[in-house]
Amino acid sequence: MGTEFRCKTMETLIPDGFFVFLAGKNILLVFLSLLISFLVLYKGSDWFVDGAAGVAKILKIPPVIIGATIVSLGTTAPEATVSIMAAFKGYSGLAMGNSVGSVICNTALIFGLCCCISRIPADKFIIAHQGKVKFFAGLSFVLLCYILLIFGTSYISRTIGMIILAVLCWYIVMSVKWAKKHDGSGVDTSLHNSSKPVLAALFLTGLTLIIVGSRVLIGSTVQICDYFNIPKSVVAASVVAFGTSVPELVTGIASLAKGHKEIMLGNIIGANILNILFVIGASAAVAGLTIERQFYYLHLPVLALVILLFSIFSWVSKTTYKRWFGIPLLAIYAIYIVLQYLELLTK
Repeated sequence: MGTEFRCKTMETLIPDGFFVFLAGKNILLVFLSLLISFLVLYKGSDWFVDGAAGVAKILKIPPVIIGATIVSLGTTAPEATVSIMAAFKGYSGLAMGNSVGSVICNTALIFGLCCCISRIPADKFIIAHQGKVKFFAGLSFVLLCYILLIFGTSYISRTIGMIILAVLCWYIVMSVKWAKKHDGSGVDTSLHNSSKPVLAALFLTGLTLIIVGSRVLIGSTVQICDYFNIPKSVVAASVVAFGTSVPELVTGIASLAKGHKEIMLGNIIGANILNILFVIGASAAVAGLTIERQFYYLHLPVLALVILLFSIFSWVSKTTYKRWFGIPLLAIYAIYIVLQYLELLTK
């Protein structure tokens, strides 16, 4: 009921007719609203994480738990909100494209780019724990989709979504246990010295911006897809996935610039795990997800490829990832984007 209430409330405040009106005036206005939604999502997730981490520190919650739960869940809030709202409105292609595309974007584009820029430390503890979860969660999801197809269905039911969320709960519990054994949480809480009311306001404002930004992003994306007759899964897996992955991109670049290279690996792996277990699980749990045809011959194979390649690079790296590891990942992402839009031109 909570998700249904929020979705209907947002539709009342920002009705579909508003985006139809913008498209009728000038499609560039819709692109402008899409850009604004990205900025709102970025700032909203930033305030959401800062407020949550600050309150947690004041309440004397250990930093390792903050990093393992609040921050990692906060950075995937844009993807989760967008996909859940899209699933509830019946846009399975948008919901699935956003979540799968975000994993591909995080791994191939963001990690690949950061890998080319600097030598990323290969934290063997993270690789042996969270890295394995990413590997098995990602490939298990791909396998699940093809098994469903073999049995004559392309639908991820709400029951399956609940099961995926149960795995998410297990992962969060294990993450807290692992974090206590690991040296350093990867979270700088020294900046959160404001009062509880200020931090709570920051948290609630950030959450509100995420919800509003997600609504504007979905409404804008639907109009763009309808205007140019583009499948929603294509735009979701490229434009929307990149937009909702901006927090991970900014965090990755900032961690390199500030000399905290070790943070980058944990952020990428953690975000990818949550995109599969949290975003897909929650989206399927609220409304179920239909797997569109394009996923079977493009999105899912590329997802499996980048996860497998990332895992191989992680396993063979002794102390740091080699810079050239980023080249094939960036190449795969470029080809992935080109193939999606090339298919549209050949139709």
